[in-house]
Amino acid sequence: MIKLKVIAIGKDKDKWVTEGQKHFTKLLSRFAKIETVYLQSPKLSSALSPSEIKKKEAELFIKQIAGNKYIALIDSGIYYNSIAFSRQLEKFISTSAGQLTFLIGGAYGIDETLLNKASFKLSLSPLTFSHQLVRLVLLEQLYRAFSIANNTDYHK
Repeated sequence: MIKLKVIAIGKDKDKWVTEGQKHFTKLLSRFAKIETVYLQSPKLSSALSPSEIKKKEAELFIKQIAGNKYIALIDSGIYYNSIAFSRQLEKFISTSAGQLTFLIGGAYGIDETLLNKASFKLSLSPLTFSHQLVRLVLLEQLYRAFSIANNTDYHK
């Protein structure tokens, strides 16, 4: 069974986001093992520039990545419709070493050093979402993609 690891900056502020993530994590457990890691935003971040914040967040991400390949979620990445994303997910899985890792940056995105080393840059939409909402949308789209690949009723 594939392991999906989602690493995100910050914690959920809204209960409905947390509940939604729990819901889709439970549904996804039929297809994959899910691990979600929430990294605390850097201390004194209000005194730092956006660039400095992203660099500090990158240091936190690097500790969690541990040399593994990863997919960075970024608004300027490639986006797909649901069927194409399901096919792309199958390709990701076939070339992974049993784990897919997804990075979700904080309010200012992901530092260039991490983006340059990403295996893939994925966008969930041409629209911009809050980093909290991205977590929920990613899990829902992963579940939808697995449902399409396994021909279940969810995606219809």
